Amino acid sequence: MLFNTPVFLLFFLIVTAVLFLLPARWQKLFLLAASYVFYLSWDLSLLWLIILVTLSAYACARLMERFPAGKKAFLGIGLAIPLLVLFFFKYFDFFASGAAALAAAFTGKSFDPALHLLVPVGISFYTFQALSYVIDVYRGDLKAETDPVLFALYIGFFPQLVAGPIERAGDLIPQLKKEHRADPADVSAGFKLMLLGYFEKIAVADVLGLFVNRIWDAPGLATGADALLASLFFSLQILCDFKGYSDIARGIARVYGIRLSENFREPYRAVSVSDFWRRWHITLSSWFRDYLYIPLGGRRRGTVMLCLNLLIVFAVSGLWHGAGLTFLLWGVLHGLARIAEELIPGSREKIPAVLRRAAVFLFVTAAWILFRAPGLQEAGLFMRQLFTGWNGLSLSASVPELAIFALSAASWLILPRLLPLAEGTGRGRTVLRWGLYLLLGWLATWAFLFLRSRDIASSFIYFQF
Repeated sequence: MLFNTPVFLLFFLIVTAVLFLLPARWQKLFLLAASYVFYLSWDLSLLWLIILVTLSAYACARLMERFPAGKKAFLGIGLAIPLLVLFFFKYFDFFASGAAALAAAFTGKSFDPALHLLVPVGISFYTFQALSYVIDVYRGDLKAETDPVLFALYIGFFPQLVAGPIERAGDLIPQLKKEHRADPADVSAGFKLMLLGYFEKIAVADVLGLFVNRIWDAPGLATGADALLASLFFSLQILCDFKGYSDIARGIARVYGIRLSENFREPYRAVSVSDFWRRWHITLSSWFRDYLYIPLGGRRRGTVMLCLNLLIVFAVSGLWHGAGLTFLLWGVLHGLARIAEELIPGSREKIPAVLRRAAVFLFVTAAWILFRAPGLQEAGLFMRQLFTGWNGLSLSASVPELAIFALSAASWLILPRLLPLAEGTGRGRTVLRWGLYLLLGWLATWAFLFLRSRDIASSFIYFQF
């Protein structure tokens, strides 16, 4: 049940109407049931996975508090179950195939040990929420939740179940406890966020994706101009696709009076790679900082260990995004850039901010090639064309198509930046604010109809993770 479909909008409206009409004591149970219906719409056979992860985290946290002497054992179980679920469904094929290829190199006998399992939607997100909860209870930063329905809702809350934000229990559970009523301010703010998210996803990410996907379907045939434009467009596509999802999720939750974490803060204005990761997928970056980087020692154990810790964190982050060498190399590339920043401190401060922003954007855009490529061979073909395919400036798009792509990119560059100017009081600002939101809605509707006329229904990029 994709956010950008009429079926989901109908689901959301029905859930919202019923939720606001229910007595407070039934609201948590109803939201949990609605969340599981949402999850079941993806795959009827895999609901047991999220229930298993939920029950294991809930039980281990309760047992840690009840039997302090066995805290470490219960922590181990509470971490092992989500990690084993995540490894088996997402990473088994990757590591098994790698081991088989290594064995074949020595023995000359090849075989395929891969199980070719379908990766359950949202598994990387809800397992990370369960892991952070168990660790927080073990550290004493959080009391174990006694209400199983409330805890299950924390793990499975449908707006952010599939692709985040990755919420901490201490932030989200207290909000889920409250009574949910139709507050005009929350409803208005929520719908505005949803509208912005739909604009980002449909009118920008999906439209630009038409060109990006066309080039990546046959990267060896692309011209240099094709490859350059596809690289720039993908940088906007992935930002608007993922931020669009996050804004829709935050908007839905805000309608219910729940404030999810901000996940993006103008990442392409970053002046360094470290600054980029403080702005991009903020909840994942902070998760790795608090539950991997700091426990590894952070910067407390000298320069060599700092560099090693950074490399480990970014390599794991790359694999978190996908079980493939392209994702691993993408993470390592960012890790090496962070190490370079640590080893050459201060010198970049002398460079004007605009040049630093341009350099970071170019680096991030170049690294996205590995992220987008189906495999190393395709990445190599794409980069070859990017550097050598400049025999003319031909593009794999007609003039009308290029005009549409340019309008899409320009609308993202201009319209969202006008919205803060329209905030505040005054008749002029109110008219401008609602005029801009109507324009965003019109562009999203036009893009939806345009894409459907071509029989294109786009999923969200981060759903595969």
